[in-house]
Amino acid sequence: MTLSRFIRSKQLVWGILAVLAAVFGLRAAVPFLVQTDLVGRSVEETLEAWTGADVVIGVEPQFSFWPYPRVTLGDVRFLSASAGREELGRIDSLSATFDLLGAVRGRPAFSDFELARPVIRLQPDESGALNWRRGGWMTEAVDAFAAARDGKTPPLRHKRMGEFNIVDGALIVTGRGGVYRITDINGRLDWPTISGRLDLAASAVINGEVTRWTVTCDKPLALLAGRDSAMRIKLSADPATIAFDGVANLSTQTFLSGKLELSARSLGRLLAWQGKEIPALERAGAITVEARVTAENYAAKLEDLRLGLENAQATGVLDVSMPPGRKPRIGGTLAFDRIDFMAVLATLSPAPEKTDVAAAGIDTAFIRQFGLDLRLSAKSAVLGPFSLENLGAGVRTEDGRAAFDIGDATLLGGSLSGRLTLTDQGFQGGGQLQASLRDIDIGGLIQTLKLEGPLPSGRGTADIELATDRPLPLTGLSDLSGRFRLHMDQGALLRFDRQTFEDLAVKRRFFTIGQAAGGTFDFTSAEVDARLDRGLAELTRATITGSEKTLSLSGIVPYRSGSLALAGRLADTPKDEGSGSAAPALNFFVGGSWPDAVISPLSALTGDN
Repeated sequence: MTLSRFIRSKQLVWGILAVLAAVFGLRAAVPFLVQTDLVGRSVEETLEAWTGADVVIGVEPQFSFWPYPRVTLGDVRFLSASAGREELGRIDSLSATFDLLGAVRGRPAFSDFELARPVIRLQPDESGALNWRRGGWMTEAVDAFAAARDGKTPPLRHKRMGEFNIVDGALIVTGRGGVYRITDINGRLDWPTISGRLDLAASAVINGEVTRWTVTCDKPLALLAGRDSAMRIKLSADPATIAFDGVANLSTQTFLSGKLELSARSLGRLLAWQGKEIPALERAGAITVEARVTAENYAAKLEDLRLGLENAQATGVLDVSMPPGRKPRIGGTLAFDRIDFMAVLATLSPAPEKTDVAAAGIDTAFIRQFGLDLRLSAKSAVLGPFSLENLGAGVRTEDGRAAFDIGDATLLGGSLSGRLTLTDQGFQGGGQLQASLRDIDIGGLIQTLKLEGPLPSGRGTADIELATDRPLPLTGLSDLSGRFRLHMDQGALLRFDRQTFEDLAVKRRFFTIGQAAGGTFDFTSAEVDARLDRGLAELTRATITGSEKTLSLSGIVPYRSGSLALAGRLADTPKDEGSGSAAPALNFFVGGSWPDAVISPLSALTGDN
């Protein structure tokens, strides 16, 4: 090594040592250069400027200068300026980093705040104003931004904010509805400058559920000033995941517009988590929502909606209104691919195991808890054992009353329309059913209902009117009252051999209808009219007209016990005048029980042979 290189290397080493000595010397001198009392007061003044509250420091500031200058305050309390000096909040420990040069000059700037166990109390009054008064340079910045006409950021006295780390915090909101607590708040708020973007990532316990959420606001100052700002929010908890991406405005006319996504494994659990416990919906299953939402004040419109309810999928538009002091209302149009109405009914009003109404505990309060006005359509629908196609329907609830209307639907090759109306006691108070079936397959209807015995087959029209005053989940066939009418053209009475029936009537004193079940009776028309009264059906008219013979029945059917008491007549079908004399009519009595009815010819009963 040459002498010059050796000298240069020693100079380099001494230079490095000199720099290190200067750094450590500066570090050692900092505590003597920094006015620590001034830094503590500056933190207090900054907090007062941000919050508008009076700040009281209970523990003297503590300082550390390695690896960064940092001040820590203990027992920080925020008090109202009112005579009562109400405590608005408290922080067990607050620490922040500060710049050395600013501290030496007497103007320290703070950043990287850490709040340990903060508790903030909010209590709005009747007008909605909070117990935290407006004031300080934060309010000045908000007011300046609100006054800017072009929407651009105006000149601000203070621009620097910082990063805020929250450890084990709590938010307590006291209102007319009681006290609402959000606890175990842990997270980080990143807001470098007051006019810049705000990012929040935190977790907390909300209504007993650990909840994680992230919030990004492009223009938080604009939002605080009552102007629009782009926002992205995601909330995730075990009951539900909710995400919003759009524009928000928090002025007196609160406004949201953007894309909304929601998914929950149980609708009932989601509502219970939000404090809306509706026992009738406890069994409701998973729900998913995707929509373009526009919300203003207490009303929201969900457009381009994609709704999933367990195995049903729907698209459409919904209007939701939740005005204060009044019950929520939901209206709109939903188009389903497939829907099971009996499953919906079972969810809303599950059939109890007990037969006593009071003991059954049927809860129908949900009918009074919100109003519905929905128009529904479905490519296919299930209504008990029946499959419907191209359904158009409506659901409406108002003042405790509920109505379900089927405007039109395809059933068994024909059409169905009808209405189910509930009393003001909901499912617990009974209701009325009206249905009209046009040109449907009567044989298919009977087969679907799994009815046995001599019954008609063909296309026909039926009108049904039924009513009950018993709770619907406890209602059986014997609890119904009403009327049934049927008209058919060109059909057949299955399992009824007219010739065999006549032969048996001549030869025997009585026989079962099954003994004449080896054929069919073709008819040109059929008319049936019956009245139902709680287990008793009065068959006022049942006329089946064939080309040669006409079968008529009338009487009562106590179907609660399954018995029959009918008078029957089999006579020649009236012909044109001059067609000859008619054969004597066959009169008989139908007793026993269906489908094994017993036929007793009237001649045998009267002894006329």
